[in-house]
Amino acid sequence: MSRGHERGLLGRPRDPGGIALVHEGREFTFGDVAALGEDVAGHVESHLLKRCVIGVPAERSPEFVARLAGVWGAGAVPAILGDWGPERVRGALTATRAAATFGPSGRLDLLDTTADEQPEETSHILFTSGTTGSPKGIVVGRTAFEAATTAFFEELPMDASDRVAFLSRPGHDPSLRELVAPWLTGATLFIPGRRTAADPRLMAAWLAEHAITVLQGSPVLLQLMAGSSPPVDSLRLVCSAGARLTAATLRATAGFAPHAIIANCYGASETPQVLCMHQVPPGEGAASEDPVPIGRPLGHAVIEIVPNEGEGRLHVEEAACALGYTDGTPLLSPGRDGRGWYDTGDIVRRLPDGSMCFVRRADRQVQVNGARVELDEIEGAAAKVAGVVESVATFVEDSGGVGSVRLTVVGGTATEDEIRAVLRDYLDPAVMPSSIEVRDAWPDEDKPAVTLMEVLQQSARSALGGGEIDPDGGFFEAGFTSLSLMRFVSEVSVRLGTEISPLLVFQYPSLNSFAAYLRETGADASEGG
Repeated sequence: MSRGHERGLLGRPRDPGGIALVHEGREFTFGDVAALGEDVAGHVESHLLKRCVIGVPAERSPEFVARLAGVWGAGAVPAILGDWGPERVRGALTATRAAATFGPSGRLDLLDTTADEQPEETSHILFTSGTTGSPKGIVVGRTAFEAATTAFFEELPMDASDRVAFLSRPGHDPSLRELVAPWLTGATLFIPGRRTAADPRLMAAWLAEHAITVLQGSPVLLQLMAGSSPPVDSLRLVCSAGARLTAATLRATAGFAPHAIIANCYGASETPQVLCMHQVPPGEGAASEDPVPIGRPLGHAVIEIVPNEGEGRLHVEEAACALGYTDGTPLLSPGRDGRGWYDTGDIVRRLPDGSMCFVRRADRQVQVNGARVELDEIEGAAAKVAGVVESVATFVEDSGGVGSVRLTVVGGTATEDEIRAVLRDYLDPAVMPSSIEVRDAWPDEDKPAVTLMEVLQQSARSALGGGEIDPDGGFFEAGFTSLSLMRFVSEVSVRLGTEISPLLVFQYPSLNSFAAYLRETGADASEGG
């Protein structure tokens, strides 16, 4: 791949006949991906888009890999777009002043050929949460990205015998580690189909079928797979990323992957990639402290805790950080040593052995389903709904680390369905509120009691974004995914005032059987049963 040698980790040369990735039974060699990338690069170059920003919608497909390779190979800068509504996509493209984007058909659509060129050092652009309801672009530099990625694979070596699962949400930092693994290590990337990726039962069976050796996943996903599958003996490495890893989830994962090292990976899009890591050898997951430590920084990064006594805010030295934000907001603050430092906003505590554990956030940013979001962004998106006067977003997290957002809105003319429809346009699906309550005014009047089945139906409706489900039908048959299932269980837990394990949905896989279990255990008492 001649152009790919110029830019990007996907340009690392490999044997053209070696298998780079497998998707739904079809094998793609490194030569195949190179050819697809060359075709993309040709289109980019024909429009004179070198060093311009190009929107690349993220998806689990060989085409997504080829588009990244082609954009990098042509010397352009991919702005990696999530599975978002049209308004959020439009906001992301505007924020980056993108010159073009790949449309739904895969065609390169021109947007603004007079857009500014990016510095040669720019690798790609990711998006994080903004306080105004608009996505905030993070400009990632090539040097920091390659250093962080190389440090990750030095800490967790892989080789051509490894079979890596593409399970991370496309467009998020962890997914980029999965995508570059073949080019850096010779491993083969396995990409699940859409239906498999949405159902943790199918996903766990898929891991065993393809003898997957390496996977990354959010703690919620790891819990769900562990609860729906026998052990997968082929796994030798499991990385938890995107949220707080609890001892309970670690124990469940250790049972699901009995021969695997379990790595708790900590980082942020601004760092970028994994900043710190704590490894748990096979057989030792049951004895871990809670919360599981985030460990020590990898070799490419310098960190400090401010103040440096007990608990403090975690700061990262500029060499391991992104270049900045697209809106010009400063990412770095000057330190006493004259170097720039990024304040993560995470409060951490130094442990006696020198490693660290995460304690809490210092602001209103929360982690939901592996995505970071500022509650202000959710409130800002709700403010775009006609009739909404005021809104308050709150975050609820159980002891297992499963969290969800609840949104309370004051605005007599807006319905829940209208609010949810607007939020889908402006928010990442991962951070959609699990429940939306519309009030006429503050404070709330005493609400009439509702039955347990009404609680379950309302929670299911919120999680799925509308519609009733058959009380005797299966959750997954009704359209639930691992993401919406977590919203459902979290909302029911909050409504009933008791913690409910998400794994119970596999034992009681319909609303009626779930309700029967809750009545039997007395969990429905707070809602009037």
